[in-house]
Amino acid sequence: MTTKIKTESILDRYDPLREILCCPVTKEPLRLVEIDELLPCLSEAERGRVPEGTIGAFVSNAAGRAYPLTERVADFLAEDSLAIRPPPPATAPTSPADDVQRSVKDWYDRFGWRKNERGMYLDSALFSQNRPVGHGLYEMTSHLSIMDRLAGGDFFLDAASGAIAHPEYLAYSWFFRSRVCVDMSTTALMEAEAKLRPSDFCCLADICQLPFRDESFDGAVSGYTIQHIPESQQGRAVEELYRVIRPGAHLCILTDVTYTRGHRLLVLALRAMRKLSRVLRMASPLPDPAASPRGSPEEAPHALYSHVRGLAWWKGVARELTHRCRIESLRLLNKWEFESLYGGSNRAAKALRWIEGAFPRWMSGLSAYCVIDICKPASGRE
Repeated sequence: MTTKIKTESILDRYDPLREILCCPVTKEPLRLVEIDELLPCLSEAERGRVPEGTIGAFVSNAAGRAYPLTERVADFLAEDSLAIRPPPPATAPTSPADDVQRSVKDWYDRFGWRKNERGMYLDSALFSQNRPVGHGLYEMTSHLSIMDRLAGGDFFLDAASGAIAHPEYLAYSWFFRSRVCVDMSTTALMEAEAKLRPSDFCCLADICQLPFRDESFDGAVSGYTIQHIPESQQGRAVEELYRVIRPGAHLCILTDVTYTRGHRLLVLALRAMRKLSRVLRMASPLPDPAASPRGSPEEAPHALYSHVRGLAWWKGVARELTHRCRIESLRLLNKWEFESLYGGSNRAAKALRWIEGAFPRWMSGLSAYCVIDICKPASGRE
């Protein structure tokens, strides 16, 4: 009896999610059942697939599938769902897109979400902030610059949240009742869940097939994610994220963009100015990029898949959805460019951020990273 009461109290935690959840396949409503009600609905073979620690499931009668729940994570991945009507449907053949998804998930599980000796995620050490100065300050303040687009409300979607690698990411949901972190990696969500509030949730799901009803979220952010989705599915992922935000809400996509000729000329100009300053002021030598801490020497298991898009592609995808979209500069320089030019200079970080903030749209064509800000109009699709 005590165990049953405990299970019911844990399931109660998922009650707020029921108002926005749906079956990722049929988009039909889901019902919440505890483990004792679920097991009799499964064949013997399917019972053997029930994950350890399962306390219940969200069940889709229309799809004949059950999506298992643990105390910490709701799992809506197709490969983890359980058939509640025998016989189970035939497994679809794998596609190149499936291979890419597995490759990206494996890269992060085996490498990206592990920590180095300084307690930093290896993904961050490789691509992102090494220290809270210089480039670290530059990146942090760029992330916080999107806060004015996240006005608050009931639910905030962190699409492909990963492990919430940087503290400033937590600020995105400050003004929302609940943050919903979605990722395909259990490893990432276990890390993320430890940083969340009691009112927040973690869901294993594919952002190309989200388990949420239309217009469920008052704000959404996808950080450096779309480029790691198979090329053929990237547009679909943007459409799916747009589907689940409410009218008046912002979808902010932070992304690398392909380097333009203007960006390359900008870097050359900054390098020339740096050298000239050294000659005129007899300043210290230019920082050696090889001397900058570049994170753990550990090697990744394989190359991380990435298909970066240009501004023209982003403009086309966004304007297919709505004319209420803005493409703005997030950061002019990537990590290596910043550190090779300015080392750990906070002054350079602040100067670059001032320029980007003063001319956000004009600077987008010169930038290494942009924010794609898509706002859903009150009338829906324009």
